[in-house]
Formats: sequence, structure tokens, C-alpha cells
Amino acid sequence: MRKNRLLYPARVLIILLASLFSLFPFLIMLKSSFEPYTSIVSLDFHLLPENASLGNYVTVCQEYPILRWFCNSAVVAGVAIALNMVVDVFAAYTLARIEYPGKKATNMMVLCAQIVPVQVIVVPMYQMMVEWGWVDTYRGLILPVAISPFIIFFLKQSFMQIPRALDEAAMIDGCSRIGVLFRVILPNAVPALGTSVVLKFMWVWGDYMWPSLVSKSTEMRTLPVAIATFQRAGGTYPWDLIMPAAVLSSVPIILLFLFLQKYFIAGLTEGAVKG
Repeated sequence: MRKNRLLYPARVLIILLASLFSLFPFLIMLKSSFEPYTSIVSLDFHLLPENASLGNYVTVCQEYPILRWFCNSAVVAGVAIALNMVVDVFAAYTLARIEYPGKKATNMMVLCAQIVPVQVIVVPMYQMMVEWGWVDTYRGLILPVAISPFIIFFLKQSFMQIPRALDEAAMIDGCSRIGVLFRVILPNAVPALGTSVVLKFMWVWGDYMWPSLVSKSTEMRTLPVAIATFQRAGGTYPWDLIMPAAVLSSVPIILLFLFLQKYFIAGLTEGAVKG
């Protein structure tokens, strides 16, 4: 007991230091977003912003179509998540509850799809987009990321933890397979669904590689791709504009996590990797 009391402050200190270390880059970005360019590039470090103002936010919104890029990111992320939840939920339910020939092979394919690096399939996927005429379109931005093997596997493992006796009881009462999914499985898998939404949103909203290949025009750029193009004459980077744009792009992820954090934490800690 005494040993545990001595270890408790050490654990708290380690958690606090790890949290500060993780938050430090964001805090620096937030501080710099209110500072003029000269203060940002200065070698003198200040904990609080110098000459703080909202001028950088006003300027970046006036000089660049931030609202358009924000809407592009929101449309891509929103539609991708909606399609992802429909396709991945049905796929996970099939793998978790329905027996059919070739089920083991299907499970193996889902596992193998998680192992293959995204960089390996980027070139053939881009060639497909070119042949189909989907370059610089919402279809090209959304559909290739509408299915996630990891989310399928994650949801399948979560569904498998729900007792089959609940399925059987519902079917005795007259529920179909679809009814069991919507009335039994999904209500008991809300934490896993919330975790899936947060993870998928983070991946799609912050993705740079695929949108940078598919979005050719300025109007079709997403926020990460657009921010990466910020550059002044002479090749210098306008950090006084990049920082507020980066802060604005972080707001939706922070808000979504705060809104779904209860389900996100529960989904990660309820033992979704068992099975």
C-alpha cells in the first residue's frame, strides 16, 4: 500500500509531462497565430504572444478562399464518414454474425488490406481516377476513402463481444437480420461507432497525400493541401498566415473529439480487440 502511494505522484507527473509534451506544438502554433511575422521567425522565445491581435485571422480569410477549402474538407470528411459507416457496419456485421462459404478467406482479406501500406496502392488508384475522369472531383476525393479495412475489423471485434443470445431472443420475437443489427447490435456498440467516427474523421480531415494528387484546381483543394501551398514571392513561407489557417483547420477535430470523447474512450478501453 505504501509503495503504491509513493508511485502515484510519479505516475501523475509522468502523465502531466507526456500531456504537455504532446500539447506543446499545438500551443506554439496557437500562440504564433496571434503574432506578427517578425515575432514568429524571431529567435527570442516568449511563452505568451507578442503584440497579439486577430489580424492574422482576418488577413488569411481575406487573401485566401478559406471558407471554400473548409467546405471542401467538410464535404469530403462528412460524406466519407457516412459511406464508411454504412458499408463498414454491414461488412463488420456480416463477418461477426453470418456464416457463409469463404468467410475465413474474407477475414484474411480484411486483415491483409490493413497490412498493405497506402503508398503501395496510390499509383494504381490515381491511374483509375484518371481513366474514369474523377480527377479534381468530389468523387475522386471521397470514394477511394469510403471504405476502411481497419474500421471493419474494429467494428467486427466489437460486435463479436455482444452475446449471441440477444440476437436469438430478438429473432424469436420476430426480428429479421437487419432488425437485429439496428435494434440489438448497434445500440450495444455505440462506443465503438463513436470511436470509428472520430478516427475516420481525423484520417480524412487531416489527409494530405491523396487530396494533393486528386485536387488539381484551387477550388477543389482541401484545407491541408491548400495550407501547404501558402508561399510568398521569393519562396518564403508566410508563417503569420499558415499558423492561423492551421488553427482553424484543427477546430473541427477538437470539437468532434470533445463531443464524442465519452464514446471514444469507452470504445478504446472496452476490450474491442478481444475475440
